[in-house]
Amino acid sequence: MMDPTAQANAPNGDTGTDAARLGQEMKRLHRLISSRVLLNMQDELQDHDLTFTQMTALHQLRAQAPLTVSALAERARLSLPAASHLVERLVRRGFAERRENPENRREKLVVPTAQGLDVVTRMDAQFIGAYEAAFREVRPETIRAATAAVRALVAEVGSGPGCAPPSQEDS
Repeated sequence: MMDPTAQANAPNGDTGTDAARLGQEMKRLHRLISSRVLLNMQDELQDHDLTFTQMTALHQLRAQAPLTVSALAERARLSLPAASHLVERLVRRGFAERRENPENRREKLVVPTAQGLDVVTRMDAQFIGAYEAAFREVRPETIRAATAAVRALVAEVGSGPGCAPPSQEDS
């Protein structure tokens, strides 16, 4: 059995228990904020007549475009036919466009249009606004400590396997 001090200082420490505690605290935080976030998301989706899956695809395209339909299907967890249909709807509505892949002329790449990026950017602003409103009365030193802790978490989690690269707009 490992010494508790050594275990706490090990790179992964007692991550199961610590991760569970953090997960519970994140759940509590999410409960405080989620109603604002979800209402704003619902409004944005309804304003543009978008499904949650279409919005997810636009987020993936913003973060990683250009993507093939196959790559988008994988990232959005859709079948290839479903992704193809989704892309067709986004293209018809002006949120995405298909381009020829210069490396493989038989393959099409999908990219978000300015209109598609605008929708995602507005949703991000509403998401951030919900957090800002919730944190408005929190002491500045608590905000600074939380910011540093979240940055450290993002740096470690974001470099892990299965994590999407950050969007160019994240900073």
